[in-house]
Amino acid sequence: MTTDHPNQPSVLFVCSKNGGKSQMAAALAEKYASGAVDVFSAGTHPGQALNALSTEVIAEAGADMSGGHPQPIDPELLARVDRVVILGAEAQVDPAEDMAGTIERWVTDEPSARGIDGIERMRLVRDEIDARVRGLLAELAPQTQKPSVLFVCVHNAGRSQMAAAYLQHLAGDRIEVRSAGSQPADTVNPAAVQAMAEEGIDISAHRPKVLSTQAVKDSDVVITMGCGDTCPIFPGKRYEDWQLEDPAGQGVDAVRPIRDDIRARIELLISELAPAQTAASAS
Repeated sequence: MTTDHPNQPSVLFVCSKNGGKSQMAAALAEKYASGAVDVFSAGTHPGQALNALSTEVIAEAGADMSGGHPQPIDPELLARVDRVVILGAEAQVDPAEDMAGTIERWVTDEPSARGIDGIERMRLVRDEIDARVRGLLAELAPQTQKPSVLFVCVHNAGRSQMAAAYLQHLAGDRIEVRSAGSQPADTVNPAAVQAMAEEGIDISAHRPKVLSTQAVKDSDVVITMGCGDTCPIFPGKRYEDWQLEDPAGQGVDAVRPIRDDIRARIELLISELAPAQTAASAS
């Protein structure tokens, strides 16, 4: 077996069973690389099926691993890829004879050691893999990197969720979008869900996330909304503070003007970050 496009960079993600972490990394890499990198995954001791929670949280991130199936490492592929990435401490991959690429290991955080299990554990694992995948692609195929925006409010339940949803909806895959909260709520504000549904945008399945230093590091533009100085500052990034009324505790009639203000700001932001695409979509 050879890589699909000999002139393109290639990566093989490996874990023990090839049902979770390596499949997640491959799905995210395929999403972000958009065909510019050949992506593969395999297991040293492949299991029988994909991890259901891994599949679910990857779908939440806009990627798809549902069609995958655990498979063993192909020795010919191992010898030819540019990068082999081992996820976790269990799998062991010995270099192939005359191997063209390099092998590295990503030792990921284990949330269950802190008492975090189930889907919340898997979301944290996904987010760490997501950040590492984007860093890898920045090395292998810098042209695939897109502007990235992080929206931050206190609870990540209203303003930042609406802003992220609008940016995702209007810009598509041209801009990477994240949102988080300095003190995240348990659920998204139902009035915000209703207001966005009126725009044809469904955020009912979204879940508030806690703001992390890594999310700020991984973003080009950081937009805060009433969360004060809780957002860490890193050089070389663009910071804005949008003065927006807090929709918490308000009904949908009060949320609609906030929603419309956010949309206008998002349209301006897209015109600044992706002007060519915006002009093309308007024609």
